[in-house]
Amino acid sequence: MKTTYSTTIERGILTSAYKREIKESIKATKRDSLAKFKKLIEDHHAKAQSQTGTILQVSLFAFALLLVIV
Repeated sequence: MKTTYSTTIERGILTSAYKREIKESIKATKRDSLAKFKKLIEDHHAKAQSQTGTILQVSLFAFALLLVIV
């Protein structure tokens, strides 16, 4: 049974190429995690703004309605 890598020099725990692969993998994972977290915050912020805007509009309408009735 032949392995994908022919010698231990080409790929091994202590080789610089392997370390570079690990570092690149970690960077990519962090980048994805930060992007997801940023999107979550932006979505929450947009939802909060939408709810606040709706509350203000309803309050203004109720106030205007009271002024017309009284």
